[in-house]
Amino acid sequence: MAVKGLKQEVFRARLTRLRDHLSTERAEAAVIFSPRAIAWLSGYFALPTERPFALVVPRRGGPFAFVPGVEWDAATSCPVIEEVWRYYEYPGPVPPLSYLAHRLGKLGLKSLIVDAPGWGHRWGYQGPGLAELLPQVEIRVDPKLVARNWRRKSPEEIELLRISGEWADRAHRMLQAALRPGARELTLSLSVTARASAEFMREMEEGYGGFSRGAAPVQVGFISGERTALPHAMSRDRGLKRGDVIITGVAVYVWGYSVELERTLILGKPTPEQARYFAAMLRAQQEGLSACGPGVPLREVDRRVREVLLAEGLGRYLRHHTGHHLGWEGHEPPYIDAFAAGEMRPGQVFSLEPGVYIPGRGGFRHSDTILITAAGAELLTHYPRDLSSLTVER
Repeated sequence: MAVKGLKQEVFRARLTRLRDHLSTERAEAAVIFSPRAIAWLSGYFALPTERPFALVVPRRGGPFAFVPGVEWDAATSCPVIEEVWRYYEYPGPVPPLSYLAHRLGKLGLKSLIVDAPGWGHRWGYQGPGLAELLPQVEIRVDPKLVARNWRRKSPEEIELLRISGEWADRAHRMLQAALRPGARELTLSLSVTARASAEFMREMEEGYGGFSRGAAPVQVGFISGERTALPHAMSRDRGLKRGDVIITGVAVYVWGYSVELERTLILGKPTPEQARYFAAMLRAQQEGLSACGPGVPLREVDRRVREVLLAEGLGRYLRHHTGHHLGWEGHEPPYIDAFAAGEMRPGQVFSLEPGVYIPGRGGFRHSDTILITAAGAELLTHYPRDLSSLTVER
């Protein structure tokens, strides 16, 4: 069955929610510079380059898009955007945000909330911020202006994430079935990515996409050997060997939404040392999963995970906190961290990914995606986690 994206009513409801916030804060308009926030509010995806663009959401009317010439046609085709303000190109004789400030001035606005002071320095952009260009306007900067609203996922978003989880499990099965001595990291990753993406596309609604430029909708990768001890090691086209530790990663973008699925596998019979590290990591993850639920402090989940690993004498091998919010962006706040101040709430979606990293030996990490519900927590990724299932004997 074809999987449909979000309806326009969803975007209009998000804009209404932002306008309600503007009323509460007694601001006349919001100016959004974050490309992901603009896409979340309107369904309009654009490539962030040196050319500034923004979404202006007045308390009444709009929204208006401010874009360079290369984005004009795309922005005018977005159903929820009522008007598009255009400048030709950057660089040019006038900083682009001057044009935006001029249009805002014509609206007679006296108070704005913005998610950033200006465009920043993407790809070398230089230019004044809005406060410098509009000294007579009250401008408040709120970096979480839009982002705080996507922390609690709607039923429509949760359904897309469930589908992502199902496909992540399916793509991971393809990868595990293809692992064998002599296979090469990048070569195999790209091959499985292409095959899984082709199967995925056959089941999507016609016209699927519009949120990236040429990126595979299913992304499958792994690292192997001693380099798994580096939590963020980059793939190389290394040949696999018996005895290798392998850490995988799968993401599946269903209309822009993706879960996170990672597994630790052993190529060949695990050594007693590998089995010990794997078991400790798995116990820590299970303790974290058991701790999750509505009202649970984020730092408590991290504490319970760390206690398991510290009891195993593995404290010196810890390199990161337990997890992070996700779904719309790869890493979103809040984080499951020792110093986190918040608590888990229904509708939030987190990764839970404790790891231990032993230099010269390898790393051991699973990552699963969990949805916090009113009754507890629901796993959105279901791939096996036990050592027997993740031992690859070829």
